[in-house]
Amino acid sequence: MAKTIPDYQKVFIKQSAGKSILAGYPWCFAGNIEKVEPGLNNGDLCGIVSGQNSLGIGYYHKNTDIALRVLSRTKQAIDTDFFIKKVQVLKEQKEIFLDGTNAYRLIYGESDGLPGLVADVYNRSVVLQVHTLGIEKLKNNIINAIIHVMKPDMIYERSHTGIRIHEGLGKECSQLLYGKQKNEIDIIENDFNFRVNIVEGQKTGFFLDQRDNRKALLKYCKGKKVLNCFCYTGGFSVYAASIAESVTSVDISKPAIEGARVNFSLNGYDLNRHEFLALDVFDYLKTLHRGQYDVIILDPPSFAKNKDQLGNAIKAYTTINAKALEKLSDFGILVTSSCSTQVDEAAFIQMLKQSALHNHCGIKVLESRIQPPDHTYNLAFPEGRYLKFFVLQKWPLL
Repeated sequence: MAKTIPDYQKVFIKQSAGKSILAGYPWCFAGNIEKVEPGLNNGDLCGIVSGQNSLGIGYYHKNTDIALRVLSRTKQAIDTDFFIKKVQVLKEQKEIFLDGTNAYRLIYGESDGLPGLVADVYNRSVVLQVHTLGIEKLKNNIINAIIHVMKPDMIYERSHTGIRIHEGLGKECSQLLYGKQKNEIDIIENDFNFRVNIVEGQKTGFFLDQRDNRKALLKYCKGKKVLNCFCYTGGFSVYAASIAESVTSVDISKPAIEGARVNFSLNGYDLNRHEFLALDVFDYLKTLHRGQYDVIILDPPSFAKNKDQLGNAIKAYTTINAKALEKLSDFGILVTSSCSTQVDEAAFIQMLKQSALHNHCGIKVLESRIQPPDHTYNLAFPEGRYLKFFVLQKWPLL
């Protein structure tokens, strides 16, 4: 028996916006809404119509700049079966690219066709981030779909973004959604061991988007003295320590530094060979002498959470990158990254050029990388590309 497809109320949009959606763009902004059928509430599912063309199913919010987010390009029921099919395909396709790893991003919002939703897998647990009211209203369907496909021991929600306030949700939501709560989970990433605190850690507990970049770092660290700034719980440090002479990990958070120590122990490292410092990175860089470290890693938190913070973010990036270059000897390695969506790659490169200018040196790009395949972005949605990662070598001006 064929499934009955609900007759969702319709939102009519301008033809220009309709063309963008047909091309794969997942958003329609408020200024492109022409008409909304009566009775449609914020977060409700709706049919999307442009001219005489039905463009699929999305959800609507009249009080946000992004008034419409697309869930399906075809007319179908948005129910548990819909999410089961989505999750199954994402699981299969993403696990193809994993090796020696049991932690990855299962659902990456708009780029995976589920706007407003993030789901990260940590071993046999799943952590959700719900960004929008539309996803909040569908959360039970999503939970049931994840249980069906992933068969997890636990599903936990760690929603904490400013977007939620504009959506009429609380800024933060931390709660058990399924199973028995376990605050800390041990994971394997590229055959390295990590302990992740999903309840109190940053984001969903760990920065999964740097997985491939951490592995790429290895070739530059053999026998070197490495400094990892903004180390959090030591992701880059653990990789580097497998091959480096020594690693110094610096983060302003004492719990993060303790987490780094734990992760070193999990990998069997001698803690006495390495240094763990709960200090402000900006202050610590000033104390270094030139050549104290062969490799300096800069992976700071986002300095720009919105466009208004862009100017100050560029200044902060310039300050730390210029100072790191100053402390490197000629031909030293600077590994530098930005997760700020507001700072695009062109702006980040310009900042790096300015940092080199401050130090009267040249910099050569050894590698330029982005986020890994489980964080894949859609070419129709360039906003999904946010991570900038450069491996640079400092050169004298010959």
